[in-house]
Amino acid sequence: MTRIDIWCVFNKTLVVCHHTYICFIIYIMLNRVLITLVVILCVAIPRWYYVSTFAISLPFWDQWDAEGDYLLRPYMEGKLRLRELWQPHNEHRIFPTRLLSLLIFEITGEWNNLTEAFVNVFLAASIPAILVYTIHKHRDLAGFRWLFVPVLLAQFALPFSFENYLIGFQSQFYFLVLFTVSALIIAAYVPDNKFRIPGIITLCVLSVITMASGLLTPITIACVFCLDWYMNRNYPSRNVLSFGLLILIALFGFLILPATAGNEIYKSRDASEFLSAAAYMLSWPVVENKWASLLWLPGAVMILFLLLSKKMTRPDLLLAGCYIWSLCQAVAIAYGRGQNLTIISSRYTELLTIGIVSNAWFSVRFIEESGNRWYRWSFLPFFFIYFTTQKGRLKSDMLDVRKTHRYSIFQMENVTAYLETKDSAYLQKKEREIPFPDPVRLKLLLDNPTLQSTFPSPLRESLEKGHKKSAR
Repeated sequence: MTRIDIWCVFNKTLVVCHHTYICFIIYIMLNRVLITLVVILCVAIPRWYYVSTFAISLPFWDQWDAEGDYLLRPYMEGKLRLRELWQPHNEHRIFPTRLLSLLIFEITGEWNNLTEAFVNVFLAASIPAILVYTIHKHRDLAGFRWLFVPVLLAQFALPFSFENYLIGFQSQFYFLVLFTVSALIIAAYVPDNKFRIPGIITLCVLSVITMASGLLTPITIACVFCLDWYMNRNYPSRNVLSFGLLILIALFGFLILPATAGNEIYKSRDASEFLSAAAYMLSWPVVENKWASLLWLPGAVMILFLLLSKKMTRPDLLLAGCYIWSLCQAVAIAYGRGQNLTIISSRYTELLTIGIVSNAWFSVRFIEESGNRWYRWSFLPFFFIYFTTQKGRLKSDMLDVRKTHRYSIFQMENVTAYLETKDSAYLQKKEREIPFPDPVRLKLLLDNPTLQSTFPSPLRESLEKGHKKSAR
Protein backbone atom coordinates (compact mmCIF):
# COMPACT_ATOMS: atom_id res chain seq x y z
CA MET A 1 0.00 0.00 0.00
CA THR A 2 1.44 3.38 -1.03
CA ARG A 3 1.57 6.50 1.10
CA ILE A 4 -1.21 8.00 -1.04
CA ASP A 5 -3.47 5.01 -0.31
CA ILE A 6 -2.76 5.27 3.42
CA TRP A 7 -3.54 8.98 3.34
CA CYS A 8 -6.86 8.35 1.54
CA VAL A 9 -7.88 5.69 4.08
CA PHE A 10 -6.95 8.07 6.89
CA ASN A 11 -9.05 10.89 5.40
CA LYS A 12 -12.03 8.59 4.89
CA THR A 13 -11.74 7.43 8.49
CA LEU A 14 -11.73 11.02 9.69
CA VAL A 15 -14.84 11.80 7.62
CA VAL A 16 -16.67 8.73 9.01
CA CYS A 17 -15.68 9.65 12.60
CA HIS A 18 -16.77 13.23 12.03
CA HIS A 19 -20.18 12.18 10.70
CA THR A 20 -20.58 9.66 13.52
CA TYR A 21 -19.79 12.33 16.07
CA ILE A 22 -22.32 14.74 14.54
CA CYS A 23 -24.98 12.00 14.47
CA PHE A 24 -24.22 11.15 18.09
CA ILE A 25 -24.59 14.80 19.17
CA ILE A 26 -27.87 15.14 17.25
CA TYR A 27 -29.16 11.91 18.78
CA ILE A 28 -28.31 13.12 22.28
CA MET A 29 -30.09 16.42 21.67
CA LEU A 30 -33.19 14.68 20.33
CA ASN A 31 -33.54 11.79 22.75
CA ARG A 32 -34.92 13.05 26.06
CA VAL A 33 -34.15 9.86 27.99
CA LEU A 34 -30.53 9.91 26.92
CA ILE A 35 -30.10 13.63 27.59
CA THR A 36 -31.63 13.11 31.03
CA LEU A 37 -29.14 10.34 31.77
CA VAL A 38 -26.32 12.59 30.58
CA VAL A 39 -27.51 15.33 32.95
CA ILE A 40 -27.64 12.86 35.85
CA LEU A 41 -24.10 11.66 35.11
CA CYS A 42 -22.74 15.20 34.67
CA VAL A 43 -24.01 16.06 38.15
CA ALA A 44 -23.58 12.73 39.94
CA ILE A 45 -19.99 11.97 38.86
CA PRO A 46 -18.36 15.16 40.23
CA ARG A 47 -20.50 15.04 43.36
CA TRP A 48 -19.56 11.38 43.89
CA TYR A 49 -15.92 12.39 43.55
CA TYR A 50 -16.25 15.18 46.14
CA VAL A 51 -18.02 12.88 48.60
CA SER A 52 -15.65 9.93 48.15
CA THR A 53 -12.59 12.19 48.42
CA PHE A 54 -13.53 14.68 51.13
CA ALA A 55 -16.39 13.21 53.23
CA ILE A 56 -15.89 10.75 56.11
CA SER A 57 -18.13 8.25 57.88
CA LEU A 58 -18.05 10.10 61.24
CA PRO A 59 -21.32 11.96 62.04
CA PHE A 60 -20.92 15.72 62.39
CA TRP A 61 -22.45 18.40 64.66
CA ASP A 62 -26.28 18.22 64.58
CA GLN A 63 -26.19 14.58 63.56
CA TRP A 64 -25.10 13.53 67.06
CA ASP A 65 -28.19 14.98 68.72
CA ALA A 66 -30.92 15.24 66.09
CA GLU A 67 -30.12 12.04 64.20
CA GLY A 68 -28.26 9.88 66.68
CA ASP A 69 -29.66 10.54 70.15
CA TYR A 70 -33.17 11.73 69.23
CA LEU A 71 -33.91 9.44 66.27
CA LEU A 72 -31.77 6.30 65.93
CA ARG A 73 -31.35 5.59 69.65
CA PRO A 74 -35.13 5.63 70.44
CA TYR A 75 -35.71 3.69 67.20
CA MET A 76 -33.28 0.99 68.32
CA GLU A 77 -34.83 0.92 71.79
CA GLY A 78 -38.38 0.69 70.40
CA LYS A 79 -39.37 4.05 71.89
CA LEU A 80 -39.66 6.18 68.74
CA ARG A 81 -43.15 7.65 68.26
CA LEU A 82 -44.54 8.76 64.91
CA ARG A 83 -45.11 12.38 65.97
CA GLU A 84 -41.43 12.73 66.81
CA LEU A 85 -40.59 12.53 63.11
CA TRP A 86 -41.80 16.11 62.56
CA GLN A 87 -40.75 17.61 65.88
CA PRO A 88 -38.71 20.86 65.57
CA HIS A 89 -35.04 20.78 64.77
CA ASN A 90 -33.77 24.34 65.33
CA GLU A 91 -36.06 26.39 63.06
CA HIS A 92 -37.11 23.45 60.93
CA ARG A 93 -39.18 20.28 60.87
CA ILE A 94 -37.11 17.81 58.90
CA PHE A 95 -39.63 15.01 58.39
CA PRO A 96 -38.30 13.62 55.04
CA THR A 97 -34.69 13.75 56.27
CA ARG A 98 -35.58 11.72 59.35
CA LEU A 99 -37.44 9.17 57.23
CA LEU A 100 -34.45 8.87 54.91
CA SER A 101 -32.07 8.42 57.86
CA LEU A 102 -34.20 5.59 59.23
CA LEU A 103 -34.46 3.96 55.81
CA ILE A 104 -30.69 4.07 55.22
CA PHE A 105 -30.03 2.72 58.72
CA GLU A 106 -32.57 -0.08 58.26
CA ILE A 107 -30.94 -1.11 54.96
CA THR A 108 -27.26 -0.77 55.94
CA GLY A 109 -27.44 -1.52 59.66
CA GLU A 110 -25.12 1.34 60.58
CA TRP A 111 -25.17 5.09 61.17
CA ASN A 112 -22.76 6.32 58.51
CA ASN A 113 -22.47 9.92 57.32
CA LEU A 114 -20.66 8.78 54.17
CA THR A 115 -23.53 6.53 53.08
CA GLU A 116 -26.03 9.33 53.59
CA ALA A 117 -23.85 11.74 51.59
CA PHE A 118 -23.70 9.26 48.69
CA VAL A 119 -27.51 8.97 48.70
CA ASN A 120 -27.72 12.77 48.57
CA VAL A 121 -25.69 12.68 45.34
CA PHE A 122 -28.63 11.10 43.53
CA LEU A 123 -31.19 13.29 45.28
CA ALA A 124 -29.32 16.34 44.00
CA ALA A 125 -28.87 14.93 40.48
CA SER A 126 -32.59 14.23 40.18
CA ILE A 127 -33.43 17.95 40.34
CA PRO A 128 -31.73 19.14 37.11
CA ALA A 129 -32.70 15.82 35.49
CA ILE A 130 -36.45 16.35 35.93
CA LEU A 131 -36.12 19.98 34.81
CA VAL A 132 -34.36 19.04 31.58
CA TYR A 133 -36.59 16.00 31.01
CA THR A 134 -39.78 18.03 31.41
CA ILE A 135 -38.72 20.91 29.17
CA HIS A 136 -37.25 18.58 26.54
CA LYS A 137 -40.29 16.29 26.60
CA HIS A 138 -42.55 19.15 25.58
CA ARG A 139 -40.13 20.17 22.81
CA ASP A 140 -39.32 23.45 24.50
CA LEU A 141 -35.55 22.94 24.51
CA ALA A 142 -34.12 24.05 21.17
CA GLY A 143 -31.82 26.62 19.63
CA PHE A 144 -30.36 29.15 22.03
CA ARG A 145 -32.30 27.57 24.89
CA TRP A 146 -29.61 24.91 25.20
CA LEU A 147 -27.41 27.68 26.65
CA PHE A 148 -29.23 27.41 29.95
CA VAL A 149 -28.22 23.74 30.34
CA PRO A 150 -24.50 24.45 31.08
CA VAL A 151 -25.57 26.91 33.80
CA LEU A 152 -27.90 24.26 35.23
CA LEU A 153 -25.12 21.67 35.26
CA ALA A 154 -22.59 24.08 36.76
CA GLN A 155 -24.96 25.02 39.57
CA PHE A 156 -25.49 21.40 40.58
CA ALA A 157 -22.07 19.90 39.77
CA LEU A 158 -19.62 22.47 41.18
CA PRO A 159 -18.99 22.45 44.96
CA PHE A 160 -20.74 25.74 45.80
CA SER A 161 -22.79 24.12 48.57
CA PHE A 162 -20.00 21.86 49.78
CA GLU A 163 -21.42 21.71 53.33
CA ASN A 164 -24.46 19.93 51.92
CA TYR A 165 -22.21 17.65 49.84
CA LEU A 166 -20.13 16.42 52.76
CA ILE A 167 -22.77 16.12 55.49
CA GLY A 168 -25.44 13.51 54.83
CA PHE A 169 -27.84 15.06 57.32
CA GLN A 170 -28.28 18.07 54.98
CA SER A 171 -30.65 16.19 52.69
CA GLN A 172 -33.48 18.56 53.66
CA PHE A 173 -32.12 21.12 51.17
CA TYR A 174 -32.39 18.63 48.31
CA PHE A 175 -35.81 17.46 49.40
CA LEU A 176 -37.09 21.03 49.56
CA VAL A 177 -35.81 21.97 46.10
CA LEU A 178 -37.06 18.66 44.66
CA PHE A 179 -40.56 19.08 46.15
CA THR A 180 -40.72 22.68 44.94
CA VAL A 181 -39.56 21.93 41.38
CA SER A 182 -41.97 18.98 41.17
CA ALA A 183 -44.88 21.14 42.35
CA LEU A 184 -43.93 23.86 39.84
CA ILE A 185 -43.81 21.33 37.00
CA ILE A 186 -47.32 20.12 37.86
CA ALA A 187 -48.60 23.70 38.17
CA ALA A 188 -47.06 24.77 34.86
CA TYR A 189 -47.48 21.68 32.68
CA VAL A 190 -50.58 19.91 34.01
CA PRO A 191 -53.35 22.49 33.78
CA ASP A 192 -56.28 20.05 33.55
CA ASN A 193 -55.93 16.88 35.57
CA LYS A 194 -57.89 15.58 38.54
CA PHE A 195 -54.66 14.71 40.35
CA ARG A 196 -53.13 18.16 39.82
CA ILE A 197 -54.35 19.89 42.97
CA PRO A 198 -53.93 16.89 45.33
CA GLY A 199 -50.38 16.43 44.01
CA ILE A 200 -49.48 20.10 44.48
CA ILE A 201 -51.05 20.22 47.96
CA THR A 202 -49.12 17.11 49.03
CA LEU A 203 -45.81 18.52 47.78
CA CYS A 204 -46.47 21.87 49.48
CA VAL A 205 -47.25 20.20 52.82
CA LEU A 206 -44.09 18.12 52.49
CA SER A 207 -42.14 21.31 51.82
CA VAL A 208 -43.49 22.91 54.98
CA ILE A 209 -42.36 19.97 57.12
CA THR A 210 -38.97 19.79 55.37
CA MET A 211 -37.57 23.23 56.22
CA ALA A 212 -38.83 26.48 57.72
CA SER A 213 -38.58 28.24 54.36
CA GLY A 214 -40.76 25.50 52.87
CA LEU A 215 -43.72 27.79 53.52
CA LEU A 216 -42.50 29.79 50.50
CA THR A 217 -43.34 26.87 48.21
CA PRO A 218 -47.17 27.21 48.44
CA ILE A 219 -46.77 30.99 48.12
CA THR A 220 -44.74 30.51 44.94
CA ILE A 221 -47.25 28.05 43.49
CA ALA A 222 -50.01 30.57 44.25
CA CYS A 223 -48.03 33.20 42.31
CA VAL A 224 -47.66 30.78 39.37
CA PHE A 225 -51.42 30.20 39.44
CA CYS A 226 -51.94 33.96 39.26
CA LEU A 227 -49.60 34.25 36.27
CA ASP A 228 -51.38 31.38 34.53
CA TRP A 229 -54.81 32.83 35.21
CA TYR A 230 -53.74 36.24 33.88
CA MET A 231 -52.44 34.63 30.70
CA ASN A 232 -55.57 32.54 30.07
CA ARG A 233 -58.24 34.72 31.70
CA ASN A 234 -59.62 31.58 33.31
CA TYR A 235 -60.85 31.75 36.91
CA PRO A 236 -62.84 28.55 37.63
CA SER A 237 -64.07 28.11 41.18
CA ARG A 238 -61.87 25.07 41.82
CA ASN A 239 -58.77 27.15 41.02
CA VAL A 240 -59.86 29.85 43.45
CA LEU A 241 -60.37 27.15 46.08
CA SER A 242 -56.92 25.68 45.43
CA PHE A 243 -55.41 29.17 45.69
CA GLY A 244 -57.04 29.53 49.10
CA LEU A 245 -55.70 26.12 50.20
CA LEU A 246 -52.17 27.16 49.21
CA ILE A 247 -52.40 30.31 51.31
CA LEU A 248 -53.70 28.26 54.25
CA ILE A 249 -50.75 25.84 53.93
CA ALA A 250 -48.34 28.77 53.93
CA LEU A 251 -50.09 30.19 57.00
CA PHE A 252 -49.92 26.78 58.66
CA GLY A 253 -46.19 26.66 57.91
CA PHE A 254 -45.73 30.07 59.49
CA LEU A 255 -47.73 29.17 62.60
CA ILE A 256 -45.72 25.98 63.26
CA LEU A 257 -42.37 27.76 63.00
CA PRO A 258 -40.48 26.90 66.18
CA ALA A 259 -39.49 29.83 68.38
CA THR A 260 -35.71 29.36 68.52
CA ALA A 261 -33.99 31.22 71.32
CA GLY A 262 -31.02 33.31 70.26
CA ASN A 263 -31.93 33.74 66.60
CA GLU A 264 -33.11 37.31 67.11
CA ILE A 265 -29.51 38.51 67.13
CA TYR A 266 -29.14 37.47 63.48
CA LYS A 267 -32.16 39.32 62.08
CA SER A 268 -31.84 42.57 60.12
CA ARG A 269 -32.31 45.55 62.43
CA ASP A 270 -33.58 48.08 59.88
CA ALA A 271 -34.48 48.53 56.21
CA SER A 272 -30.97 49.62 55.27
CA GLU A 273 -29.39 46.50 56.74
CA PHE A 274 -32.06 44.31 55.16
CA LEU A 275 -31.57 45.81 51.65
CA SER A 276 -27.81 45.52 51.97
CA ALA A 277 -28.10 41.85 52.99
CA ALA A 278 -30.57 41.15 50.15
CA ALA A 279 -28.19 42.69 47.59
CA TYR A 280 -25.37 40.63 49.06
CA MET A 281 -27.42 37.44 48.79
CA LEU A 282 -28.43 38.12 45.19
CA SER A 283 -24.85 38.93 44.18
CA TRP A 284 -23.86 35.29 44.62
CA PRO A 285 -21.89 33.58 43.02
CA VAL A 286 -19.87 36.73 42.34
CA VAL A 287 -17.65 37.35 45.35
CA GLU A 288 -18.18 40.50 47.46
CA ASN A 289 -19.79 42.72 44.82
CA LYS A 290 -23.35 43.81 45.54
CA TRP A 291 -23.72 45.24 42.04
CA ALA A 292 -23.62 41.65 40.82
CA SER A 293 -27.21 41.37 42.10
CA LEU A 294 -28.06 42.81 38.65
CA LEU A 295 -27.54 39.24 37.41
CA TRP A 296 -31.13 38.74 38.55
CA LEU A 297 -32.37 41.43 36.15
CA PRO A 298 -33.09 39.11 33.15
CA GLY A 299 -35.73 37.20 35.09
CA ALA A 300 -37.49 40.30 36.41
CA VAL A 301 -37.54 42.02 33.00
CA MET A 302 -38.63 39.02 30.95
CA ILE A 303 -41.29 37.73 33.34
CA LEU A 304 -42.95 41.15 33.21
CA PHE A 305 -42.52 41.45 29.44
CA LEU A 306 -43.81 37.96 28.64
CA LEU A 307 -46.75 38.47 30.97
CA LEU A 308 -47.82 41.80 29.51
CA SER A 309 -47.30 40.66 25.91
CA LYS A 310 -49.16 37.39 26.57
CA LYS A 311 -46.19 35.38 25.28
CA MET A 312 -45.49 33.37 28.41
CA THR A 313 -45.22 29.67 27.56
CA ARG A 314 -45.34 26.64 29.85
CA PRO A 315 -41.55 26.45 30.37
CA ASP A 316 -41.55 30.21 31.02
CA LEU A 317 -44.16 29.63 33.69
CA LEU A 318 -42.06 26.87 35.26
CA LEU A 319 -38.86 28.95 35.28
CA ALA A 320 -40.77 32.01 36.51
CA GLY A 321 -41.79 29.92 39.51
CA CYS A 322 -38.14 28.93 40.07
CA TYR A 323 -37.17 32.60 39.89
CA ILE A 324 -39.86 33.73 42.36
CA TRP A 325 -39.05 30.94 44.81
CA SER A 326 -35.30 31.56 44.92
CA LEU A 327 -35.85 35.32 45.12
CA CYS A 328 -38.15 34.79 48.11
CA GLN A 329 -35.54 32.51 49.71
CA ALA A 330 -32.86 35.19 49.29
CA VAL A 331 -35.15 37.82 50.82
CA ALA A 332 -36.06 35.53 53.74
CA ILE A 333 -32.37 34.81 54.47
CA ALA A 334 -31.58 38.53 54.19
CA TYR A 335 -34.17 39.21 56.87
CA GLY A 336 -33.44 36.25 59.14
CA ARG A 337 -29.63 36.40 58.86
CA GLY A 338 -29.12 39.97 57.68
CA GLN A 339 -27.44 41.48 60.74
CA ASN A 340 -23.81 42.14 59.77
CA LEU A 341 -24.07 39.64 56.91
CA THR A 342 -20.56 39.36 55.48
CA ILE A 343 -20.50 35.81 54.13
CA ILE A 344 -23.08 33.53 52.54
CA SER A 345 -22.97 30.10 54.12
CA SER A 346 -22.39 27.48 51.44
CA ARG A 347 -25.43 25.46 52.55
CA TYR A 348 -27.76 28.39 51.73
CA THR A 349 -26.52 28.64 48.15
CA GLU A 350 -28.53 25.50 47.35
CA LEU A 351 -31.66 27.63 47.68
CA LEU A 352 -30.44 30.16 45.09
CA THR A 353 -29.59 27.56 42.47
CA ILE A 354 -32.84 27.33 40.52
CA GLY A 355 -33.13 31.13 40.57
CA ILE A 356 -29.72 31.51 38.90
CA VAL A 357 -30.75 28.90 36.34
CA SER A 358 -34.01 30.74 35.61
CA ASN A 359 -32.07 33.95 34.91
CA ALA A 360 -30.04 32.04 32.33
CA TRP A 361 -33.29 30.84 30.74
CA PHE A 362 -34.79 34.33 30.58
CA SER A 363 -31.56 35.75 29.14
CA VAL A 364 -32.06 33.37 26.23
CA ARG A 365 -35.74 34.25 25.98
CA PHE A 366 -34.76 37.91 25.69
CA ILE A 367 -32.55 37.02 22.71
CA GLU A 368 -35.46 35.13 21.12
CA GLU A 369 -38.07 37.84 21.67
CA SER A 370 -35.83 40.73 20.58
CA GLY A 371 -35.61 39.53 16.98
CA ASN A 372 -32.81 41.29 15.08
CA ARG A 373 -32.89 44.50 17.10
CA TRP A 374 -29.62 46.14 18.17
CA TYR A 375 -30.17 45.36 21.86
CA ARG A 376 -30.79 41.66 21.21
CA TRP A 377 -27.63 40.57 23.03
CA SER A 378 -28.07 42.84 26.06
CA PHE A 379 -28.40 39.96 28.52
CA LEU A 380 -25.70 37.82 26.93
CA PRO A 381 -23.13 39.22 29.44
CA PHE A 382 -25.03 37.18 32.07
CA PHE A 383 -23.36 34.04 30.74
CA PHE A 384 -19.96 35.70 30.43
CA ILE A 385 -20.03 37.09 33.98
CA TYR A 386 -21.43 33.87 35.40
CA PHE A 387 -18.84 31.55 33.86
CA THR A 388 -15.86 33.87 34.38
CA THR A 389 -16.65 34.05 38.09
CA GLN A 390 -16.67 30.26 38.36
CA LYS A 391 -12.87 30.03 38.27
CA GLY A 392 -12.39 32.21 41.35
CA ARG A 393 -15.44 30.74 43.04
CA LEU A 394 -14.28 27.16 42.43
CA LYS A 395 -10.79 27.93 43.72
CA SER A 396 -12.03 29.47 46.98
CA ASP A 397 -14.64 26.76 47.51
CA MET A 398 -12.09 23.97 47.00
CA LEU A 399 -9.83 25.62 49.58
CA ASP A 400 -12.74 25.50 52.03
CA VAL A 401 -13.50 21.90 51.08
CA ARG A 402 -9.93 20.82 51.77
CA LYS A 403 -9.87 22.79 55.02
CA THR A 404 -13.10 21.11 56.13
CA HIS A 405 -11.65 17.72 55.20
CA ARG A 406 -8.51 18.33 57.28
CA TYR A 407 -10.67 19.13 60.31
CA SER A 408 -12.70 15.99 59.61
CA ILE A 409 -9.53 13.90 59.79
CA PHE A 410 -8.66 15.52 63.15
CA GLN A 411 -12.17 14.73 64.39
CA MET A 412 -11.94 11.09 63.33
CA GLU A 413 -8.50 10.71 64.94
CA ASN A 414 -9.64 12.24 68.24
CA VAL A 415 -12.87 10.24 68.44
CA THR A 416 -11.25 6.91 67.55
CA ALA A 417 -8.42 7.62 70.03
CA TYR A 418 -10.98 8.26 72.78
CA LEU A 419 -12.87 5.07 71.97
CA GLU A 420 -9.64 3.07 72.16
CA THR A 421 -8.26 4.64 75.36
CA LYS A 422 -11.27 6.23 77.12
CA ASP A 423 -8.98 9.21 77.72
CA SER A 424 -11.19 12.33 77.80
CA ALA A 425 -8.20 14.49 76.87
CA TYR A 426 -8.79 13.49 73.24
CA LEU A 427 -12.16 15.27 73.39
CA GLN A 428 -10.84 18.42 75.06
CA LYS A 429 -9.79 19.97 71.78
CA LYS A 430 -10.47 23.09 69.76
CA GLU A 431 -14.04 23.40 68.58
CA ARG A 432 -13.54 22.16 64.99
CA GLU A 433 -11.22 19.32 66.02
CA ILE A 434 -14.09 17.34 67.55
CA PRO A 435 -17.37 16.63 65.73
CA PHE A 436 -19.66 18.21 68.37
CA PRO A 437 -19.44 21.60 70.12
CA ASP A 438 -19.83 20.22 73.67
CA PRO A 439 -17.09 17.69 74.64
CA VAL A 440 -18.96 16.60 77.77
CA ARG A 441 -22.11 15.84 75.82
CA LEU A 442 -20.07 14.17 73.08
CA LYS A 443 -18.48 11.85 75.67
CA LEU A 444 -21.93 10.79 76.91
CA LEU A 445 -23.04 10.05 73.37
CA LEU A 446 -19.91 8.07 72.54
CA ASP A 447 -20.35 6.02 75.72
CA ASN A 448 -24.00 5.21 75.05
CA PRO A 449 -24.26 1.43 74.35
CA THR A 450 -27.23 1.80 72.01
CA LEU A 451 -25.49 4.42 69.89
CA GLN A 452 -22.30 2.38 69.90
CA SER A 453 -24.17 -0.46 68.22
CA THR A 454 -25.02 1.90 65.33
CA PHE A 455 -21.50 3.28 64.79
CA PRO A 456 -19.83 2.98 61.36
CA SER A 457 -16.99 0.48 60.90
CA PRO A 458 -14.03 2.75 61.86
CA LEU A 459 -15.63 3.60 65.21
CA ARG A 460 -16.64 0.02 65.90
CA GLU A 461 -13.09 -1.14 65.21
CA SER A 462 -11.77 1.40 67.70
CA LEU A 463 -14.31 0.22 70.27
CA GLU A 464 -13.16 -3.38 69.83
CA LYS A 465 -9.53 -2.34 70.28
CA GLY A 466 -10.53 -0.50 73.46
CA HIS A 467 -12.36 -3.55 74.81
CA LYS A 468 -9.33 -5.77 74.11
CA LYS A 469 -7.01 -3.35 75.93
CA SER A 470 -9.30 -3.16 78.95
CA ALA A 471 -9.63 -6.97 79.03
CA ARG A 472 -5.87 -7.48 79.36
